[in-house]
Amino acid sequence: MPGPTTVNPTTFAWSYGTVAPLTGAFGSTGNAIADVTGAFSQTILNNNFRALEDKINALIVLLQSNGTLT
Repeated sequence: MPGPTTVNPTTFAWSYGTVAPLTGAFGSTGNAIADVTGAFSQTILNNNFRALEDKINALIVLLQSNGTLT
């Protein structure tokens, strides 16, 4: 990861620049990552990617509201 581009003089938080939310995952939202099992299920796989996307986006929002990311 490249070094920070700026430092917030009030919070001393590092800023690594703009981060856009992830998009494109299909499936229903949720908190669980399910075992894909031996019998492949596209639905389970889609739901897992959607859950991960939702969590990453929540982290992005948190870091942006904290001033760490813009």
